[in-house]
Amino acid sequence: MTGAAARARAALRSHDFRFLLAARLVSQFADGVFQAFLIDKLVFLAPEHQSTAAGVAKAFAVLVIPFSLVGPLTGVVIDRWSRRSILVVTPVLRAVAAAVLIPVSRGVSGPLLYVLALVVVSADRFYLATAGAVMPALVPDEDLLVGNSMASATGTIVTFVGLLVGTQLADALSNPGLAASVAIIWPISAAMAARIGDPLRPDRAGIPIGAEIRRATGDLVRGARRLGATPAALGPIASISLDQLLFGVVTVLSVVVFKQEFRQGVASYGRILGAGGVGVVVGTVSVGWFEGRVAKPTIIGLAFAVSGVVCLVASVHIAAPAILLVSFTLGLTYPWKKVPTDTLVQEAIPDRFRGRVFALFDLAFSLPRVVAAGLAVLLIPHASERWIVAGIGVVYLVWSPLPKRWVRRPRWATVRLYAGGRADEVPRSVVIGGEELAVQPVSTALEERAGVRLHHLVVRTPDGERLDLVRQTSDRRWRIEREELPEHPAS
Repeated sequence: MTGAAARARAALRSHDFRFLLAARLVSQFADGVFQAFLIDKLVFLAPEHQSTAAGVAKAFAVLVIPFSLVGPLTGVVIDRWSRRSILVVTPVLRAVAAAVLIPVSRGVSGPLLYVLALVVVSADRFYLATAGAVMPALVPDEDLLVGNSMASATGTIVTFVGLLVGTQLADALSNPGLAASVAIIWPISAAMAARIGDPLRPDRAGIPIGAEIRRATGDLVRGARRLGATPAALGPIASISLDQLLFGVVTVLSVVVFKQEFRQGVASYGRILGAGGVGVVVGTVSVGWFEGRVAKPTIIGLAFAVSGVVCLVASVHIAAPAILLVSFTLGLTYPWKKVPTDTLVQEAIPDRFRGRVFALFDLAFSLPRVVAAGLAVLLIPHASERWIVAGIGVVYLVWSPLPKRWVRRPRWATVRLYAGGRADEVPRSVVIGGEELAVQPVSTALEERAGVRLHHLVVRTPDGERLDLVRQTSDRRWRIEREELPEHPAS
């Protein structure tokens, strides 16, 4: 702790980093308040002909779709424009859009509301991506990790606080009041970013934007192929996607119950979030206890089992305490799923693919929430709250043994030789997930296991990755028995 505190103080000695951090935190607090504005406007102030579930679905779509669709292409823009200008101009544009929302928010929801909201949320993706991209230019290398941790952790907390504050003050400020507040706060963030001394000029301004978009799209396709060929990463990501789908249905259902049955306003949404937030804090603190005691796929499975049991118990009698208990439990088990998943993906995917795979991970994480909202719109009119919560609990329980099994699924590769196909020939390349890599042979041998003759081949890739491959003499494909990624990837 002393070392971390000293590193944090060292990072904060950078004038530019202090203003970057301050600008980001102010902006993210306004983000939380704006999310409260959308929930209040689209859900709790929804017109009579629109169901509560439909309102939540629209709010989820506005908040999530820009994150999913704009996110992978943000680098194309921030690599061409002055990053400091983006940090200054983006909050101002968002403030202008929020100011236009003030009179719009007095009427019913219409196309202009959604367009302006999409502008605000989409611009946030560019802002946060830029704030992350400039960090190495403002913080010494030895303090970069703690700088990123400070920005990420405090930013998440501040956004959550802004959301809670916004939901609790929605009645007092009114919906236009929330829009006015963010229209005031975002220019403060811009003023702080303007104090950054480094011009933060881009490095790739001369490359045609069309070529960059094609490159980014191609990178995502190649990342998807590698992910599909790596069950140890695909299984955990699929588990997180399912978790977000089920969590999204529970969130919509909780809001519907609080509004339509308990006759409570947007502040009730804040209480649901608060219970989940407390659970996330407890889960984040406790997930480290499992390390060294339980395998990572088992931790994920345990989290699904706990979620399932609590949902089944809560389904017996749907009341406010039961909903808050479910929210707390899903928050508690979220780090138990997410932290092992991040680690498993990092361990299973080579460094050259991690950026692309984690971009796909972001999509797989966020889009299920929109799907969940649409699913809830279909389910809620035709099934009772008890049956929906019980069904979610059953799905959680059924899935709980699958992460462990999925991670153990075999991986396959094609080995290409310099000539022909005889066992004594030297391998020249390995193809995994459509990617062909030149390799250097380390060893080759014939083995017998349980009466089966196997070829055993060990090769090393140019970036230091070591692959152990085996196949029966009659097989064309090789099974990857073990993959050792380099601790310090080649630059």
